[in-house]
Amino acid sequence: MSHISEMWCYHWKWKLQYCLCLFTTYIICMQQAAHGCYDCRIVLTDPSGVFTSPCFPSDYPNSQACKWIIRAPHGFIIQLTFIDFDIEEAPGCIYDSLTLDNGESPMNLCGITAKGLSYNSTGNEMIVSFKSDFSIQKKGFNASYVRIAVSLRNQKVIVPQVPDIDAVSVAETVSVPDLSQFTLCFEATKGNSDDNDDWKAFSYTDALSIEFFSFGKTTKGHFLSISGTQCILENALPRHAEFFTGTFQQLCVVWDSFSGTIGIYAKSTYHIVYCPGILDKVIPGNGRLVLGSNSNEMSSLNGDIYNFRLWNFTMNAQTLANLSCDVKGNIVDWENEFWSIPTSALKAENNLSCGSYLIPSSSIEPTSCANLGSLCQATVNATTPTPPTVTTNMPDTNRNDKPNNGGLFYRISITVFSSNSNSVSKVHDVVAEWLNRTFQNWNYTVYVVNISIHPGSIKEGAREKRSIKSFGVLALLVYNSTNNINLEEEDIRQKLISNNRTIEEGYKLHTVDVDPVEKCLAEENPPNYFWPDTRPTVTNFTFCHGSSVQTASRTCYLGLQNYTSYWGQPDLRNCTENAADIANQLLNLTGEGQQLTSDKVNDVVQKLKKIVNDEEIDESLGSTVVTIFSNILTSSDSVLAASSSEALKTIDALALKIHFTGPSMSISTRNLALGVSSINSTSFKGGSFSVSPQNNASDFQIDFDKDQTSAFASVVLPPSLLKNLSQDEFEVISRAQFTFFNKNGLFQ
Repeated sequence: MSHISEMWCYHWKWKLQYCLCLFTTYIICMQQAAHGCYDCRIVLTDPSGVFTSPCFPSDYPNSQACKWIIRAPHGFIIQLTFIDFDIEEAPGCIYDSLTLDNGESPMNLCGITAKGLSYNSTGNEMIVSFKSDFSIQKKGFNASYVRIAVSLRNQKVIVPQVPDIDAVSVAETVSVPDLSQFTLCFEATKGNSDDNDDWKAFSYTDALSIEFFSFGKTTKGHFLSISGTQCILENALPRHAEFFTGTFQQLCVVWDSFSGTIGIYAKSTYHIVYCPGILDKVIPGNGRLVLGSNSNEMSSLNGDIYNFRLWNFTMNAQTLANLSCDVKGNIVDWENEFWSIPTSALKAENNLSCGSYLIPSSSIEPTSCANLGSLCQATVNATTPTPPTVTTNMPDTNRNDKPNNGGLFYRISITVFSSNSNSVSKVHDVVAEWLNRTFQNWNYTVYVVNISIHPGSIKEGAREKRSIKSFGVLALLVYNSTNNINLEEEDIRQKLISNNRTIEEGYKLHTVDVDPVEKCLAEENPPNYFWPDTRPTVTNFTFCHGSSVQTASRTCYLGLQNYTSYWGQPDLRNCTENAADIANQLLNLTGEGQQLTSDKVNDVVQKLKKIVNDEEIDESLGSTVVTIFSNILTSSDSVLAASSSEALKTIDALALKIHFTGPSMSISTRNLALGVSSINSTSFKGGSFSVSPQNNASDFQIDFDKDQTSAFASVVLPPSLLKNLSQDEFEVISRAQFTFFNKNGLFQ
């Protein structure tokens, strides 16, 4: 064995209990490119896209059974719009139909009525199913979808450049106490083309606009200003260079008036700066905290800010090093209810450090559409426009029931008088059109997601002239506030009353009632599982009893019959001891975008060790375990250090135990590849392992007994390899293992 290049190294050893193990480590980075075919049973996870019925715009075929599952991260809802829609019409849509499941109550659609209409999910998933029978085909449908951000965790703030115009500030309902110390953490970017050396990232002032603390940069360097004393953060942040760049950098500032010190935690390093001018200073409470500069005397940071959190106590270096997204600021946190942010300053992104972007890749399920061959298929196209956010120009209020995720739901109860002899379906169409027109282009963006009509009695005293029928209308209104702006019930009521005259001739609004849909109340169910007050359509998660890895979940549902909230049954499926379920839970826990601490990695490794030691390992479970280890390897060396030995031993044990058919098996992932080959010691004539790149993929390919000229690394096992073994050793050898590491974090 020899070096293939200076970029890789290897380590191999004998393992004389049932197998021969060979370890090879290799460090290289590759880009992933995946290409696949789309069909009409698919999971869609792009931020936006378009999909159609099979063969659109030609007529769809007979006997189709299609399903599209549209998924977004938590903190988003899905908005679906039918650009075109023509499906065979029949009472109850009993022949051909499209079923739309928005997360609560499925609805069947057919005919042409859905064309141009939009529907919104109540959670982060929407399921669209389409079926056709054996006769009569129509054009079908063309639909677009987009995710709508409803959580601040999924959005950054573009720092306003003009003070007091579209200002981004902490909400008036947030009370800032007197401060003699604080810890403040945030992430920021700065435009690469901006060479301005004088800027502020944030500022805190009192009612008279007197500034009491701010952070920024001048030609002297980065500074923290406390009560008029500007402390230059020498040796902690660069003086002549920018700390913030075009990508987000996290910075934590720790101020302590009792010692006159400022701590700076940046890029995993903690510095202390002594500034005697801030000794015994107290920052008065009830001030105004804004992002950017508070005056025209100095520019605002020309960039973006994310995950701004403030605590009224100091944190040490170790605490800051372990600070996670789940640690909320006790004074200010990066949640909707803490901020007043104009829509123009919000922008959703997919790569934010604390965003909810752990969603599976698109996957195709078996379907009868497959037999269409090349004749025609359902089409799916992904687009990447900026996800829309809720728009509002209304002032903030002091309401204390602001949503931290999920939307605000309102029950609308209306009585409509009609002098026309119309059916219930006609009244439904008239009211639906009027409601959509009423709320269109309003200062609040709201969605009417369900309408039901209930015929009433004839109005007394009008029979001698003409019959006036009354209809009870129940509707559900959804308002998704992303910028701390609240919508009061009375605002909705007055909006409806003021638009009474715009309803179709022959109809008149009689009574209007608007009520918020209540939360599901906190409770313990089953014992040891506590669920807090929860808004409708929101799913809460908690650790399984006795576990720090597996999670249970429970959803607060919204009943579309009477528009009331109710708890669903707790989902404790992840709390079982089923090895495959536990492995899948660990796979999600360590997936892309997850920040793992040393303790969390150790917990995951111990769970994997238990699975490998206690369970029968087939190729499917083995593949999941290898993928989890691959995910872990993306962590830093310091995070992996405590668990490295146990992880390597568990990978060894996995190779010993995994069951496979045939002479060999291999599992390839982005950071780890495992190959195992059966060995017959009595007829062993040598062998080889090699690892090479797969075409258009970031995973690796392991080959046995092949001469791979393009291989990154290869190991040859000569026929003489077993000659000097004792008889006992000779008899127990049954397999050889080849393990290829894309990262070297476990070798410490």
